[in-house]
Order: sequence, then C-alpha cells, then structure tokens
Amino acid sequence: MRRLVLAIAISLFSIASFAAPAAAKCAICLDGMSVQNPDGQPWSQGKPVTLVASVRRGTPGITLPSESIAVIMQADRERTKCINVPLKLVSQSGDGGLYAGLFYPYRPAIYTGLVQFGGSTFEMTVDTNTMTAIAGGETTAQPGVVTTVVTAPVAITSVATPVINTKDLPAAPREEPVGETLSYTLGNVPLIVLALGFWSFIGLVLMARQARNGAKAAR
Repeated sequence: MRRLVLAIAISLFSIASFAAPAAAKCAICLDGMSVQNPDGQPWSQGKPVTLVASVRRGTPGITLPSESIAVIMQADRERTKCINVPLKLVSQSGDGGLYAGLFYPYRPAIYTGLVQFGGSTFEMTVDTNTMTAIAGGETTAQPGVVTTVVTAPVAITSVATPVINTKDLPAAPREEPVGETLSYTLGNVPLIVLALGFWSFIGLVLMARQARNGAKAAR
C-alpha cells in the first residue's frame, strides 16, 4: 500500500513539474510581429525592411527595456549567417509597447529566428515574399546555443501595426549569406576533435615513457 501511495505521489509530482514551465508567466510577453517596407513599395534586393514587435507587460509594473534584439538564423528552413537585428522601443501605451529595427534580407524568403525581451525569448517568422510576420510561443532556446527547444503552447498571431518612422531606428549590418559548408555545419567539432587528438597523443607519450622507466627499473 505504501509503495502504491508513493508511486502515485511521484507521478503527480512529475506531472506538476512538467506542466510548470508551460504555465510560467512571461514577464514581458510577445503579442505579435509585423514587417514593413520603409518606402511603402514592394521589397527589392538590397533594400532594408522594418521588423516590428508588439509586446505587453506580463508582470504588472515591470519596466520595458529601451532596446532589445532579434536574431534571424534560418532562411527557407536552411541555416545561414545570423542577422542580429537591434530593436528600439518606439512607443508604449498602458501595458503595451512597440519595438522596431531595420535589417537587410538576403533574398525573398521565409526567415525564422528568435526575439528577446528581458529574460523572455520567443520564436518568430518573417516572410519577405508576402511581407508578413508571425510570433510564436515562448521558448527556452537561446541564440548561438544548441539546446532542446521547449515552446509554450500559444496561438500563432499576426498583428497590424502603424507605419514606423525609420529615421532614428537602429539597423543590422549588411551580411553576406553563408552556404551550408562542411566547416559551417560542423561548427566547433573540428576543434574538439583536434583537442582530443592532441591530449590522446600526450597520454600515449607519457604511457610509453612510464613503460620505458619501468623496464629500466626491472633490470
């Protein structure tokens, strides 16, 4: 009987622990994303676009940071050189606020990445083909860090935002796309292999020296 009660208690604890991250409340929540052409014309190669994020306070009284960042990591589901898009708080009203920043797309494509506000990180998708953007759920993923992504269940939203004046907006530097080369895909793996090989060689040298010293002592 005790074992049965203990098993039930452990099961309930596990379920509660699993559900806790999804139920956690974001301090600053992402309501939606939009993308705009500064000149109002269809996008063409070499022109910047305006990335706009609509947020709200999840924790009453929390201060909205004056700046934030979005990181674009994929184009049409293929890894590419990251575009770090600086975002500036351009307006706020009540518990809501708008952030905006400029970046130069590599080509007409669907771009995916992450956007951060304070300690909260969210998924995002930007489509320069249709000039639309959507905001995904909060995630544990971090830019530049390989980790298991845990996304809170949330409705995918697209928001309509007023046209943002781009005069004083921060802009991401122009980046050249990087193809899926072997070195780019492997990342730090070659360095790790070289380090392991080096220390393995040192270990073999030390073992051989100890064996020679042992043979001399035996004589």
